[in-house]
Amino acid sequence: MLMDLMATASTFASVIPNPTPEQPPGTEGITTLLNWIAWIVIIIGVAGFLASAGSLVFAAFTGREIQGLKGLAIAIIVCGLATGAGAIMAVFV
Repeated sequence: MLMDLMATASTFASVIPNPTPEQPPGTEGITTLLNWIAWIVIIIGVAGFLASAGSLVFAAFTGREIQGLKGLAIAIIVCGLATGAGAIMAVFV
């Protein structure tokens, strides 16, 4: 019984296709645009992170650390989302 089930499972596994993704013709411009947008978002995210870190240092002297911390958290979230979007794009493009 178990051997029959394993044989059936291996037969189904050998039948499942594994297609390779292929870019549709004429979409090279869209890919280039998406790459440029991804770079711009990453640059803006890193700049926001650095600016928020500087703001946090300055806010530590004035007693308003929460303002700098909010900006830093938003910059980290943006960088994480940009990285996630890049990983998703790499799967489909």
